[in-house]
Amino acid sequence: MLDDEIRHILKDLCADTGVVAAAVTEAPDERSGVPARALPLGGKSFLRVELASRSRRGDDLEAAMERAARAIRAAARRWDTADLPEVAVGPGRGAATDRVRERIGAYLQALAAIQHGQNALVVVKGQVVASARPLQAIEEARWPFIARRAAAAAERTRGSSHADLADPDFYAATFWYGAVLILYFSAPYATDFVRHRARLVARELAKLLPLLEPDPASGAAVRRPE
Repeated sequence: MLDDEIRHILKDLCADTGVVAAAVTEAPDERSGVPARALPLGGKSFLRVELASRSRRGDDLEAAMERAARAIRAAARRWDTADLPEVAVGPGRGAATDRVRERIGAYLQALAAIQHGQNALVVVKGQVVASARPLQAIEEARWPFIARRAAAAAERTRGSSHADLADPDFYAATFWYGAVLILYFSAPYATDFVRHRARLVARELAKLLPLLEPDPASGAAVRRPE
């Protein structure tokens, strides 16, 4: 995922320069109490670093930030998007979202470890949120079709908004709002066992996925009594 690529780039930048934190953000002037530098990435996004006493200064830091910025732009081109996600690394930076993604990844890794399991991923509203392992080309190509099939099956289900598919080499189940859990297999699997495990994992993911949702742009409007 693009988020993961950017996170690796930011971690390398921190390791190479000794900066306290690094982030792709739309708020380059955020006040954090420590010196910071920012570099435009295009659009509304900036590469921002927070400095420490051991951080490289001057030309070395500027050159490292330029290299990181080029790497981030190249990653965005590979993912065919001009909208960069906000990602941060360092103490207290993006910690809540990172922990949620790590927890989701841990559930998927455990699920993918069952017999003949190859990979597990969760798709929300047409986007891969997390996967147990990096997606292979064939897995990347197949999941949109699988997700659409699962959504169509859910629409045809009476008395429930959820459905599942049990094909010979994959299992898919809809859950939460626009979410699909997909498992790839290398050989035939025990459908009832996989269905049971998938339901348990989906139940936990349904608690975690709302934590990745952005905050509303404004508070709820309250109608005043007349």
